[in-house]
Amino acid sequence: MKRCLPLLRLGRLCLLLAGLALLGGCASTSFHAAPAPTLDPAATWVVAPLINNTATPYAGQRAARLIQALLAQRAGTQVLIAPTSADPSGLPIDNGQAAEKAARRFAVDKNARYLVSGSVDEWHYKIGLDGQPAVGFTVTVVDLGSGKTLWTGAASASGGSREGVAVLAQDTLDRLVTRLLGK
Repeated sequence: MKRCLPLLRLGRLCLLLAGLALLGGCASTSFHAAPAPTLDPAATWVVAPLINNTATPYAGQRAARLIQALLAQRAGTQVLIAPTSADPSGLPIDNGQAAEKAARRFAVDKNARYLVSGSVDEWHYKIGLDGQPAVGFTVTVVDLGSGKTLWTGAASASGGSREGVAVLAQDTLDRLVTRLLGK
């Protein structure tokens, strides 16, 4: 019996570690988006800094840069980033409305067809033993010629403890951009 005791302890330890690995790898996503609209493939896009509804400085600007890169790669057209005013805190004073208006003016000045705007509602690591990343976004596309909203989407996700928040953000925004472009 004494010989079996170390084997039982080892077996229990393996089960415990396997259970912890499964819990650490748990991830969840929520994804809601309109069907892809008909878009002009040669049109110029402008991405406004997303409204930062988080406590993470510059999350809106970081998300906008990811959207710009993903759109340029997937759509194969010119995608510009609207300039932002220097805000040392990175947090909007007016919930980003002035920046969105400035982005619209910039887009019109650049003869852009589409304006991408939205919000970052979550961008952080959850508090706990494993510090899982969590992100949440809304994205809207407006046709500047007609002023109509062509497309909206919302997505949020939490990742595993070994995943970075930037990786999760890129993957989540990539799903939205892919749906937007119908690819």
